[in-house]
Amino acid sequence: MKRKPGLTQDEFSKYWKEIHALVALKNIPGLEKYVQNHQVKLNDREPAYDGIAELWFKDMESFKYMSKWYRSDEGKVLRDDEARFMDTSKMVSYVCEELVIK
Repeated sequence: MKRKPGLTQDEFSKYWKEIHALVALKNIPGLEKYVQNHQVKLNDREPAYDGIAELWFKDMESFKYMSKWYRSDEGKVLRDDEARFMDTSKMVSYVCEELVIK
């Protein structure tokens, strides 16, 4: 995720942690685990991202149901909140299956 222009990293992180997390937890159907990874700035360069969210579901069917919900009128509550602090035009999503090797 990339923060909305005009927001500082601190403002972005605070909103994501204190406001958006509650919206996500209250509304996303089938969500089993929600992890926020906040960017750590190591130098003066502008990072390519400001955060990465991990959304965990029981199975692929649960994820597909949530994806359909997200695009529906009911999912608008989450999309609207994302637009308050994210540059949604730069949002990138990856769907993965975890494979634990060790």
